[in-house]
Amino acid sequence: MLVVRVALSNPDKADARELYLEDHKRHLRSGNIQVVQSGPILDDAGKGSGGVVVAEVASLDDMRRFSSEDPFVRHEVYSTVSIYEWRPTIGGSA
Repeated sequence: MLVVRVALSNPDKADARELYLEDHKRHLRSGNIQVVQSGPILDDAGKGSGGVVVAEVASLDDMRRFSSEDPFVRHEVYSTVSIYEWRPTIGGSA
């Protein structure tokens, strides 16, 4: 199943974001789940305001578990994290 994680940054944790950025990237590249795409969400000024991860997983619980281990989640760099099953209908192999 494809899932999407949408996470919005906590503006009070900008210093923690820089501190844990490399750990966050390592986690996303760990191979614990199959990340299809990931990257930052940018606001109108081009400043990072969160991130999106699209992944192939066996269950939503797999993504929830993976997300809970993300250094950005553990250190509250994100203020909110939402995880959804995603069924693309245009593009790819829908």
